[in-house]
Order: sequence, then C-alpha cells, then structure tokens
Amino acid sequence: MKKALIILYLVAIVFGDAGIESDKSVRKSFPNLRIKNLKNRQITTEAILDSQLTLVNFWATFCVPCRKEMKHLNHLHNAYMDSSFQVVGISIDDSRTARRVSSVVKSQKLDYPIYLDTEQKLYKQFNSSAMPFSVLVSPNGYILWEHTGYIPGDEEEMEEIILKELGIAIKTDSLQIDTIQNEK
Repeated sequence: MKKALIILYLVAIVFGDAGIESDKSVRKSFPNLRIKNLKNRQITTEAILDSQLTLVNFWATFCVPCRKEMKHLNHLHNAYMDSSFQVVGISIDDSRTARRVSSVVKSQKLDYPIYLDTEQKLYKQFNSSAMPFSVLVSPNGYILWEHTGYIPGDEEEMEEIILKELGIAIKTDSLQIDTIQNEK
C-alpha cells in the first residue's frame, strides 16, 4: 500500500505542469463580485479583468512582504502591458486602515490599478490566510495559477508563467525575447 502511494505521488510530480491546469473543464472561474476603486466607486471584477491575462495581487498596508513584492509587480505590469497583460492590486485593508492605501500606492510609485476589498468578500473566496496572495487569471476568466507569500526570487517564477501564457519565450543564452506559437 505504501509503495502504491509513493508511485502515485511520483506520477503526480512527473506529470504535473508548474501548477497550470491544462484541462479547462476543471479550472475555476475567478469570482465576479463588486469591489471599490480608490475613488470609492463600485466596479465588478469582470470589468477589472477586461478580457486580459491578469495577475491579481491581494495585499495590505501592514504587510511588509507585500511592499517588497510591489516593485516587481510594477515591472511586470509595465513590461508586458502591450501584450494584453495587466497587474491589478487589491488591498484587503479594512475600512479603518483603507485610507492608508493611497499613500502606499504613491510611495511605491505603482502604475497598475489598485482596488479595495475592505470587507474581504473577494479575498475570502480563495481560502487564503497569508499575504501577499496572487492569482493569475486567463482572458476568459479562469484561474490559471495561485501563489501565497513573497520571498525574493518568486517574481522570476511569476514572470516565467506569465510569459508562457502570453506565448513569449526568453532565450537565456542570448537574452533575446521571441514570440512562440501558443498551443492552446
């Protein structure tokens, strides 16, 4: 019995694909809820995603790793926004601390849009208890990848997955970026 479990575990590792599900029938859709922008206007998450490949990043003003990750997210947003990619930040600060969000956005010089989930209705949909928490969402609204926490180097994995989904490959030997055919 123990050998069978080990074999199943090894098969799962060998045939896994970096957390990206290839069978669309088992993918979860990103929840469509209403959240607020920084001007306190409500917007649906469907409108925020805007039919683009989107990295949604949940963060809070009191989260030190969140702030460290932001410069890398800003780089990803600016580097690939011409390829139908965007980063969207969603602060989960409650109504008492949400007023600090704008000052963090300014101090970090963020170019990507920031929204507020003060009641954490959207964040709770993911059953995550740690931050930062990121979700990569396909242009048609399917969740492709989830990641919890941040340590230096995580941004490299994120970029690799984003490039794969965009159909862009980096040749590491010559540092050239080439577009490849995306077989989806």
